[in-house]
Amino acid sequence: MDCYGLVMEIQKRRGVVIPEFAYGDDVDMSLIHQMVAQGKQLFEKIDRPEAFCFVVFSVLPPYETHVGVVLEDGNSFIHIMREKSVVVSRLDAIAWRHRIRGYYRWAA
Repeated sequence: MDCYGLVMEIQKRRGVVIPEFAYGDDVDMSLIHQMVAQGKQLFEKIDRPEAFCFVVFSVLPPYETHVGVVLEDGNSFIHIMREKSVVVSRLDAIAWRHRIRGYYRWAA
């Protein structure tokens, strides 16, 4: 499972089914970047983290390349590191805070 697969599973357990996104013709664009670009009607960008919203990161600029789910405390998120370990990290951690590209909620 990758980071988007974890997001899909968490949302599914909450009763929200979000679509899978396939890589497009531009292999340089990440799946997460394409999800944000293609899903403008499905995902609403919000200003602040809220429980169970998506947090999108640019780990390998210039594209958004990582996604997690904000937890109920609004200060931490759950995600997958290196396609194997599920971890909880703080949004304000040095490793993550400067990589945040936005928060999104399911709008469909």
